[in-house]
Amino acid sequence: MISRLREDDVMLTLKFKFAALSLACLAMSTAFAGCALAQQDEDSGPDPRLQHHIEDPLVRARLLHRDGSAINNSQADRTPDAASPDVTQTCTYKFTSGSGQTYLQFCVTVNGNIVEFQSPAGIEHIDVAGSPREGYGICDETKGVSYYDYAYTATSNWDAPTTVSHTATAVKIERTTKDGLWTLTQTITSSSGTNPYAKITTALKNNAGGGTNSVYALRYVNTLPDDGTALENYDGDANSGWGYKSISGDSPRGLLIQNVGDRTPTSVSYGREGLGIDTNNGPDPCDYSADFTGSIYDGTGSAVFLYLFELNGGKTVTFNERYIAY
Repeated sequence: MISRLREDDVMLTLKFKFAALSLACLAMSTAFAGCALAQQDEDSGPDPRLQHHIEDPLVRARLLHRDGSAINNSQADRTPDAASPDVTQTCTYKFTSGSGQTYLQFCVTVNGNIVEFQSPAGIEHIDVAGSPREGYGICDETKGVSYYDYAYTATSNWDAPTTVSHTATAVKIERTTKDGLWTLTQTITSSSGTNPYAKITTALKNNAGGGTNSVYALRYVNTLPDDGTALENYDGDANSGWGYKSISGDSPRGLLIQNVGDRTPTSVSYGREGLGIDTNNGPDPCDYSADFTGSIYDGTGSAVFLYLFELNGGKTVTFNERYIAY
């Protein structure tokens, strides 16, 4: 039975540390203590030095990729990056609150993409270059199939979205994959106040009957702080992913995508991590770290926040994130 992860679960940097350590150990003929950690058999149980981050050895191995390979590298059953006829960058639901430093305006498409995010007044973070790129993706890791919609492009394996409800402060959008295996329901809410933000509550349901599926769920944003020029910075940690311009450049602003609270139910085994990727394009959810190069300084990139769940058939897991300017 898969055990639950600790609250502080995982940092993406560990993946590369252990992958690099494993290669170093293979290259050296002399023994040293780190080799035992890097080359430990996954079936031998959690290493006590990793207990602080991940308790479950199966989930730990998937998130850390200790052999250095991509997720599901041996899987051939990948959905091609085909254009969806439903892809759109058109703003359908607009939310506005506050003024000046407390101003927030963001727009949501019928598909559940956030294609504009302005906060404070006059500072745009997503729709800067005229082609906003933001959205969501899932990877059925058990089957090796990716599904995503990033506003500028999307896989063709989604059914059309359904707007469940719409008020002055929130919109709820439901979408099911064409194979019927997954349903993604997003409730995007405008939260006003001194530090306004857009909250995204996502309910992910495994529609398959019986068994357990490993599934990655991610949020991606090509945030271009204010003017969209280069010299931007991107990074992430166990709770957030972000892009910003430093005080040394023009328009020193940033956008943060942040995990909020715990998943529901807490019995669902999971891991989470934020990262910056070295591209303006959204990632393949089944190979989300392909463009990860570490902290990005004075370059271009995007922010990603990722979850891994072990979800039983017929069950739903709910998690919360928010976009907040800083």
